[in-house]
Amino acid sequence: MKIKRYLARDMQEAYLAIRRDLGPEAVIVATRRVRQPGLKGFFLPPRMEVTAALEETPARKLPEPAAPAGKTALQAGAGKTVVAPAGSVNPAGGGNNGRHSLEVLQRELAEIKAALNRLVRPGSAPVPEQLLTLRERLLAQELEEELVAFLLNGIEATAGKEIIADVIRTRLADHLSHQVASPSRQRVQAFIGPTGVGKTTTLAKIAARYSLYQEQKVGLITLDTYRIGAVDQLKTYAEIMGLPLEVAMTPRELRASLENLRHCDVVLVDTAGRAPENKAMLAETRGFLEVVPERDVYLVLSCATRRQDLLQAVENFRSLKYNRLIFTKLDETCCPGVMLTVAAAAGVPLAYITTGQDVPDDLEAADPHLLARRIWEAVAEDGPGGQVA
Repeated sequence: MKIKRYLARDMQEAYLAIRRDLGPEAVIVATRRVRQPGLKGFFLPPRMEVTAALEETPARKLPEPAAPAGKTALQAGAGKTVVAPAGSVNPAGGGNNGRHSLEVLQRELAEIKAALNRLVRPGSAPVPEQLLTLRERLLAQELEEELVAFLLNGIEATAGKEIIADVIRTRLADHLSHQVASPSRQRVQAFIGPTGVGKTTTLAKIAARYSLYQEQKVGLITLDTYRIGAVDQLKTYAEIMGLPLEVAMTPRELRASLENLRHCDVVLVDTAGRAPENKAMLAETRGFLEVVPERDVYLVLSCATRRQDLLQAVENFRSLKYNRLIFTKLDETCCPGVMLTVAAAAGVPLAYITTGQDVPDDLEAADPHLLARRIWEAVAEDGPGGQVA
């Protein structure tokens, strides 16, 4: 077993160093705050001392041949063998007494190793009673049990609240780093999803980001001619931002609208909300999307929806070949952790989250550390998932 001690400014710096030196299988065994020695250390902030361990698989040894009954073979000199009667004194330490002491030592070492294994081996030991409440809060965030076990693995029950928070936030961010999308490079971006999740408002926020912050020419197209007031809603946003808007009722009209907006750097396409179980409506939307062979398709989902319904949506919308996720209404839920479970089930990265109705303010590009912080604040019951101090 390899055990190594680190001094770092904070838990995140220590965790990164541990992963770099020992790899992802290493676990934290102990943590404490220490000051540098001497008068200078008195005026400097304390540093974090973190002890990490990594169990190494020992090389398998071939069994040694058994010595003749009643005798013990001892190696003496270069290649010479001295045969001594059993029970006689030998360099290992005093005949039967020496062998007894050696057996006691070996047994004690085995017990120590077993105790360390129970401490650091993932999943080999139950969560300490003091951490059971924290485990329940993490599970209440709709996180998978395997992820919760990873987040709590190796944490000492006696560790301070700040240390535990740092460890879990860092591990969450590390996990989320594989589930966050890079900025889109596609000119045409379409938005699909169930009814009532806020697709049109979200599209307007993204349009404002491209137009106002990145100074790109943005064009809008709406296919939502079913919902009363849908066209007027997007038309209002378009007029406020000074963006051209096209309305398409058929795939052929969509093709013409794209041609009319050929001067635009980015074209955002709003679609009608569809019930995930309505295969006919989904097929109709798919017919529109097939007009644009090169595109990004965002599946927009609400965090205020039940986990089971979200999982059903990601399955039923697969026929539309979405490749990115957006979660809305983070301000309306105390369970932002459901995003991780749904994103993992969808198998596509998370691009944006929205935290309110204000255009363009309540929109954030998905960031691992920000998302980890939001989820942890919900776990710690510091407020709803959408609030960040």
